[in-house]
Parts: sequence; structure tokens; C-alpha cells
Amino acid sequence: MQTQENFRPDALATGLLVIASALLGPGLLLPALETRHLGLWGDEHSILSLGLTLAAEQEWMLALIVLTFSVGFPLAKLGWMWRMQVSDTLPETFRQPGALRWLERLGKWSMADVLVMALVVFSLRGNLMLEARPLIGAYCFALSTILAMLAAGRIIAANRRPAGAS
Repeated sequence: MQTQENFRPDALATGLLVIASALLGPGLLLPALETRHLGLWGDEHSILSLGLTLAAEQEWMLALIVLTFSVGFPLAKLGWMWRMQVSDTLPETFRQPGALRWLERLGKWSMADVLVMALVVFSLRGNLMLEARPLIGAYCFALSTILAMLAAGRIIAANRRPAGAS
């Protein structure tokens, strides 16, 4: 294991985290999906507003799922990676195999929201009654997710290196 003195956060991982973090807010708040009914009127939905709307309509289970996996999970994952990158006292703790495995497991679910949104858009294409199209929020969210996955890979690789390796 590396000692605290020779632990150096990966600069590229830090840059990826900065951009991923900057894109997550717009990805959650900006309209991510537009639905059109009979081609006449439409609604725009952000990822966060979808979860809050479900809660307001007392669809508690769906609201919990959307808010947990689409909002809470990405925030927690980015927070975990930032702690690994910038903390002077925690690197040894995070290099434990269990902590790195946890980050790897979470990373496997990162694209689930993006894929579900893509499936919704794809399945409604050509439907005369209801159609959907992605908006800027979906692209910000997807890019944030991809950049966070790349950063996680670099962080995991850097923390698995033996002492003295560069």
C-alpha cells in the first residue's frame, strides 16, 4: 500500500470529476424528456421533477425508486469519489478491497437510468398517440454518468497499484 506521502490523486480523474459534477446539476434539473400527446401538446420533464411529481401524486414506491437511483445514487457516488480524490487522511481507508469493490459494484448501475430513458424514447418513436424525445437534461445526465464512470475506473486503478508504482 502507498503511504500518505506518496498518494497523489490522478489529475485526469480529478478533471473528469469536476466536469461530471458540473453536469449532474443540469442533468437533474433541466428538461430531460419531452412527451407529446397526439402530436398536439406536450410536457417536459426533468429527472428530479419526475421523482417529485410521483411523490406529489402519492406514488411513493416509484418516487422512492426514481429519487434514490436517479438523484441520490449519482450524488453519493460522486461524493464518494471526491472523498477518495481530495482527502489527506482517507486514502488508506479507501484502498481497502471492500471499499473499492463497493465503488465497482455501484459503477455497474451507473448507466441504468440513461438506458431506461433511451428505451422509452425508442419504444415511443412512430407512435401516433404518444411520442417522446430526449432533451438537454438527458444529454447532461448521460455525459455526467459516463465521465463519472471513467473517473471511477481511474480511481480504482490508481488505488490498486502497489506501493512505489506510478
